[in-house]
Amino acid sequence: MSLPLLFVGLLTQAWAGTVRVDVLDVGQGDSILIRTPANKTILIDASDNQAKVPALLTALGVTALDLVIATHPHADHIGGMDEVLDAFPVKNYIDNGLPHTTATYAAVMSRVEAKKIPYRTGLTGMSFNLDDGAVLELLFPTGTPLKDTRSDLNSNSVVARLTHGDDCFLFPGDAEEPTERALVAAGLAQCDVLKVPHHGSNHSSTPAFLAAVKPSIAVISVGTGNRYGHPGEETLGRLAGTGAAIYRTDLMGTVTLLSDGKKIKVETQHPSTAVATVAPPTEPRATTQAASVHAVEKLTPAAAEAVPPNACPYPASASSEVFHEEGCGNAEKISAANLVCYATREQAVKAGRRPAGCCKP
Repeated sequence: MSLPLLFVGLLTQAWAGTVRVDVLDVGQGDSILIRTPANKTILIDASDNQAKVPALLTALGVTALDLVIATHPHADHIGGMDEVLDAFPVKNYIDNGLPHTTATYAAVMSRVEAKKIPYRTGLTGMSFNLDDGAVLELLFPTGTPLKDTRSDLNSNSVVARLTHGDDCFLFPGDAEEPTERALVAAGLAQCDVLKVPHHGSNHSSTPAFLAAVKPSIAVISVGTGNRYGHPGEETLGRLAGTGAAIYRTDLMGTVTLLSDGKKIKVETQHPSTAVATVAPPTEPRATTQAASVHAVEKLTPAAAEAVPPNACPYPASASSEVFHEEGCGNAEKISAANLVCYATREQAVKAGRRPAGCCKP
């Protein structure tokens, strides 16, 4: 697909130097900053920490963003996006084209419209020539959304691939098995760095996907002690089986990757922490998903069946009258014993709960 006219501002002359990728330590969420030798800036996602991402970007010297990509509209990826759009001039904005019913999503799109930020739906084949030969291309979605998956929003995440000389980075958002299957079927190529999809969930990083990517470096953006049990032991075992060096933001803080086009150097915020490695399991083991078992309150059996296993679209605490959106930071603090799940927003409201003010589900 030819470069859309509205993205022409991303083009510049060749420039010798280093492409820098910061997988920011934002807790249980994603936010990734890409900077080119000519100081083009691309942000992928903005976590749900409304103050943290703008502060981190400012500390890194960012004054404007050439391109912002929201992989999908869950709060742990766009919860802090409206603050980012308020804090920095943004030249272009991309998302997966799937609207969400939450006030969080509505607030973000309201900012995009109010600030007249050029908007496009990200689709397979879109590519952006940066500088020093770096190219960012979109591998997914295709324009025909995946449906009836475990999580349609996750499965239709924008998947981006950054190449700089011989170096390659893959950013799959919260892609899950259906997405990975589609990417492999489309001829997914090997890539040096994998931002591990869906925070290391056992619903992602399938053997076929990892066999295609063959990463030498795997970075997991994940929050300490999160209630989802991320990263899952099954995924850690599969990653270890690839031989990739595994880096985790919960253990190492922000992970910085520096590419000169021939090799990639990795720096971590907590360099004293060893690279996380896990031996492949020699026999079946119980996974940490036990912490994600959900109680269901005030739902009919049919409604309860609408909540997929290990999914909690609208969580609440048994001791609170509010409900949250999946991925909300405050929801992560709810203990497994007190966790109540609702399949839809309407079910939560009918049960007598009100939307939480932090994530506005």
